[in-house]
Amino acid sequence: MARILLIDPLGTDMHAERDRRIAQAAVGPDTEVVVRHLPELPVSAYLPAEDVLISPLLRAVREGDEEGFDAIGIACASDPAVRQAKELVATPVTGPFEAAARIAPSFGRFSVLYPGVASGPGENLPQDANWIRRLARDYGVLDLLGPSAPVPVERPGDEVDSERGLDPAERARITGEQVLANMTAAIRTAGPAIAERVWRDGEAQAIFVACTFWSSELDPIRKAVPVPVLDPIRTLARYTALLGATVNH
Repeated sequence: MARILLIDPLGTDMHAERDRRIAQAAVGPDTEVVVRHLPELPVSAYLPAEDVLISPLLRAVREGDEEGFDAIGIACASDPAVRQAKELVATPVTGPFEAAARIAPSFGRFSVLYPGVASGPGENLPQDANWIRRLARDYGVLDLLGPSAPVPVERPGDEVDSERGLDPAERARITGEQVLANMTAAIRTAGPAIAERVWRDGEAQAIFVACTFWSSELDPIRKAVPVPVLDPIRTLARYTALLGATVNH
């Protein structure tokens, strides 16, 4: 049986089982999906700053290579450290954006929806679409990239703090639940109109939804537009499995 490793680049495992279920359903029973987080990172519901993230992430990639996984996916739509990881190990490594960049152009011009959420201290949340254009250029699909649009997401209004007497893991869990609820509300309420705009005005022939928090929440988007909508975890899992099968079987 093929085995793929997906790495959640967070210091908490709050999303690991959810991500594993989504990915496993996407690839089917002939591929085993393992999802791991990065316990060396600060315990937070948000992607940490790059200088904190990269070393633990690359160590996890090396460990996956040494354990003999057929392929490795980094489960964040901004593809953090994917380029460095490819240079580090022989095992195929990819990310959601690369997976989308290989699949979406089969349909033609594609657009990207991404979270419009403020970045806090020590976090690494994109504040504009320049990261999308950079990755599209790196993956050779900039000429097929249509308009990219943020889906506004509110940060939790009452983020849990240390004054409540909770340990960091519990604070992160509660905040993470609030973040996920806000993300889900945003993609379900504001997302369809934004998707329709990039399809109609931007002539998108496919849409990539660029946040793993939004996986499995995309039915309202699909009802709003008559073009393929790429789920970040499902797309990552299928492409990672394809890489592993291509190289090793």
